[in-house]
Amino acid sequence: MHMQSPGCPDCGIPLGSPPPARCTRCRLPLTGPDAFALWQVTGELSALDARRQWLAQRHAELLAALRARREAPAEIPVAASAGAPAIAPMGGPAARELSAPSARTALLIVGGVLVVVAAVVFTVVSWGRLGIGGRAAVLLALTACALALPRPLRRRQLTATAETSAAVGLALVLLDGYAARQAGLGGLDRVGAAGYWAVLTALTAVGAAGYGWWQRLRLPLPVGLLMARLPGLLGTAALGGTTEDYATAVIATASVDFAVLYALTARDTAGQAGFRERVGGERAATTLVTVARAVAGGWALLGGALAVGYAVVAPSPAAVVRAWVPLGLLVLLGTVLCRGFRALPFALRAGAEGVAAVAVIVAVGAGLRYVTPPGWAVVGYAAPAALIAAWAAVSCARSGRWAKPATGGPAGEPTGGPFAPPSRAAAALGELAAASTALLLTGVVVLPELAHALIRPVAHGVALWGGGHPPRWSWQLAAAPLVVLWLSAAVLAAMAGLRARAVGDGDRHPDRLANALRHAQALTAVPAVLLLPVALGLPYAWVLAAAVVASVAVAVDVVRRPDAALLPRLLVLAATGALALLWSSADRAAVLAVWGTFAASATVLAHVLSATASPPAVRTTARVAGAFAVLALGVEAVASGATAGLPRHVTAFAVLAVAVTAAGAAAAWHRMPGRGQVSTAVEGAGYALAAIAIALTALHPDALSLALAVTGVAGLAVALRPDRRRAALVGTGLLIASSWVRLALAGVSSPEAYTLPITAAALVVGHRRRTGTPGTGSWPAYGAGLSATMLPGLAAMWSDENWVRPLLLGAAALLVTVVGVRARLQAPLVVGGGVLVLVGLHELAPTVVQVFGLLPRWVPVAAAGLLLLLLGATYEKRIDEARRLRDTVRSMT
Repeated sequence: MHMQSPGCPDCGIPLGSPPPARCTRCRLPLTGPDAFALWQVTGELSALDARRQWLAQRHAELLAALRARREAPAEIPVAASAGAPAIAPMGGPAARELSAPSARTALLIVGGVLVVVAAVVFTVVSWGRLGIGGRAAVLLALTACALALPRPLRRRQLTATAETSAAVGLALVLLDGYAARQAGLGGLDRVGAAGYWAVLTALTAVGAAGYGWWQRLRLPLPVGLLMARLPGLLGTAALGGTTEDYATAVIATASVDFAVLYALTARDTAGQAGFRERVGGERAATTLVTVARAVAGGWALLGGALAVGYAVVAPSPAAVVRAWVPLGLLVLLGTVLCRGFRALPFALRAGAEGVAAVAVIVAVGAGLRYVTPPGWAVVGYAAPAALIAAWAAVSCARSGRWAKPATGGPAGEPTGGPFAPPSRAAAALGELAAASTALLLTGVVVLPELAHALIRPVAHGVALWGGGHPPRWSWQLAAAPLVVLWLSAAVLAAMAGLRARAVGDGDRHPDRLANALRHAQALTAVPAVLLLPVALGLPYAWVLAAAVVASVAVAVDVVRRPDAALLPRLLVLAATGALALLWSSADRAAVLAVWGTFAASATVLAHVLSATASPPAVRTTARVAGAFAVLALGVEAVASGATAGLPRHVTAFAVLAVAVTAAGAAAAWHRMPGRGQVSTAVEGAGYALAAIAIALTALHPDALSLALAVTGVAGLAVALRPDRRRAALVGTGLLIASSWVRLALAGVSSPEAYTLPITAAALVVGHRRRTGTPGTGSWPAYGAGLSATMLPGLAAMWSDENWVRPLLLGAAALLVTVVGVRARLQAPLVVGGGVLVLVGLHELAPTVVQVFGLLPRWVPVAAAGLLLLLLGATYEKRIDEARRLRDTVRSMT
């Protein structure tokens, strides 16, 4: 259906082709985005009107056909006309599992395949029984019939059958070519197989596309498109081509595909309507164009991958020059698609330009590989990638792509800014993405060398602190990996600056992309700067000093300006500090100096940042700094002990001294206004160091007992704070544990003689405290006293074969439990009940073992299963009872 020349949307006067800038009668503007949108709406309305007219006409035809069959008997099935839905009568047969179109398609596919198989069998088996004339007559007759049938079949509206006949005909064309060469017709048997099939597939592809276009069939067009992949490859094989020749052939094939696609789609409205009519409608045309783009794009990417792979591993400069041919063709194709192929979506145009940028980078890098010094080949790829990425970032900033969200253009594409064409914006984004990816890949290539340089002192430090005698070591780094790292940092800095300038970094809500670029640039710049002295060959002490100075300088800057761009500076501080601390492990004196310096810096940082009202990020930084200062002092204590040659259990007391000091500092800071959170962090780090100190003394009971006693006394001192009253329980428990260890060292087998006086005194003191101080719970009053005797007795019971201790301990536990229930006290109930249960298990254990040995093995399994079933059946009731028991225990004082 051809559209007439549009008229003025306002007055309706014909405008001609091409339309003027303004209507000659009403002076209505006819150019610009609004005018283009109006043309689109007018075209859609016209299409809707035409569709409505066709539907109304079709409705009338179907209604007339049904009226003519109104008198037909009800039991006689009436075939539904084409396009009308089949209405199943009520009470009829069950719904079919296969629709009529599906059954038809299956039959046609099977029939077509069988015909082609029969033709193949005839050609291979029965071919020799006929003469030259008979052979030619049979094959040509079959091919001609198969290719001629679609036209009459389409006139009878047997479209699917026509498509099947066309497919059989195209298959017979290839079979004719095979048979002709096998028979030596016209000397074809003397032609090379690859060259012959290259020509034949090329002719068949062109013929299939032309045949489908002429007959208005859908199937021959994609068949021709797919068959067009073969001539280039077969021709290259016939000429004895190499990898770059195959890449050139594949990219050239993709270029031809896009050229044909452009010729078919880049038309006026009437031409596009004719194209849609030829291929079977709007939906078929859209599907065909999408498939063609996907096939051509995939073929171009395949050729690009071949060209890139060959260029990267080219063995000689001459091979690199030969690789430039497919790469140049790929650059030309990507540029043309991005800047001239307006039918492509915006994302695909950006991708095409990105592929072109990658081809340029690889071409330049492959050429520089033979003129740069050894080891600098990766820089040959990183340098053009960095230049293209920087230029693309500038283009994005100029085009307005980063200034604000993209707006819709006349073609439904993002314009990228008020003055930027879509092609320029797509090119900038595609180049930026491709060059950034290429630069990232070069960074991945040099990453092993950079990682080795970063951890080289750490590997030496592991051998040093492990107690061995590490050999002499050297710290070196080639310049090329560092250059790649510098290029990456420079590109990230440029992108971050351009993005911040485009979006206005001073806004109330900072841009996330600009912040992410800043953070990535900071993390990349730190190793690039700190590894520079290593690449220059400076001594280890100078490199370590540079890292420490850089970290301290950043910390001073954070203290002076805590609110200005805090997160990037914190990332730099963390990165430089981490590298300095890791690198210091290669020397004992360096560990003492660096960790001490950082402990002092962290203390000052925590003190200054917590002194004033600051944002949450600053307060979090102060807490982290305070905790790190305590942990750094703990590392300093361990390193000092190891350097002095002290045993671990002796070094543990230096660590414990740091922990006790941290607890005192936390108490002092807690009294200062605004430093409560920092004091909590310091206190928590001190507790961690105390646990580490106790762990260091675990293998030496004397030191363990003393460490537990010191820690317990410190816990009781912490309990003097009004908000840390519960620390008394921990302190008391540590003291009791210390006494147990001491009793074990003394070889005491009856600890009750030593613990009963302590229990009696503790219970008396606890009772007086509970009666004198209202609100005192049962755990602070009686928990420590009860545990002082029952827990050591419980531990001794498991190694005592006599029956006296379990009996006495069980009786005492029963008495305590009854007292707890009568007085409704939680501590006696929990301690007594728990000990009583354990005593019962101890006494029942031998009997249970004996019973389990006498029973068959299936009985415990069956009992467990029945128990699970019982529990499952009464689950809700048991849960309710458990909750009531928990509430009852919690309600006790």
